[in-house]
Amino acid sequence: MTNLLKIENLTCQRSNNLIFSNLSFEVEKGNNVEIIGSNGSGKTSLLRCILGLVEKKEGKISWKNQPVEESRHSFLKSCLYQGHELALKPSFSVLENLTYSHLSFGLKEDKILFTLKEVGLNDFIKRTASDLSTGQLKRLALARWLMCDQELYLIDEPFSSLDEEGVRLVLRIIKELNSRGCSFLFTSHRSTEADSTKIHLDHYS
Repeated sequence: MTNLLKIENLTCQRSNNLIFSNLSFEVEKGNNVEIIGSNGSGKTSLLRCILGLVEKKEGKISWKNQPVEESRHSFLKSCLYQGHELALKPSFSVLENLTYSHLSFGLKEDKILFTLKEVGLNDFIKRTASDLSTGQLKRLALARWLMCDQELYLIDEPFSSLDEEGVRLVLRIIKELNSRGCSFLFTSHRSTEADSTKIHLDHYS
């Protein structure tokens, strides 16, 4: 397996409060790592630390065997990050959100329509995002995952606010993208059925 992301003895501190310490793991090409933890355990802080949005206190983050500080541009171009805020434009229609997304720039409309069908939104293409339910908004965000094959998907709680059908859809899309060689590092409150290495962040507090 090809190693993409390597975390070594990572320690994160915020406002003099220790969030987690001595965390180590690797994300290999086509594989997934699931960070499990309670509220306040540092799941979001971990993703933001990897992205350089939160300063680490100690430890090393490597991208393809290079310190991420030295390969930041390449790393960010190779990642898709989705936080709790889905970064959708509420006044745009479903179709417009994908058409004007930087992830789908230059893609043909038939590709976008096919992707919307895959996530069950083909009957909502003209509806504005502000008129969608929380679950439908999550499906629209899922469509963006499929618009391009990023090497690494950093996703904060992808299974939250979804019914059983939505959860199955997320699992299917993760599996499909894995088959294309894509990897996932995602967070959750409890262990999911995703094929992933499970890391319980509460053990590192």
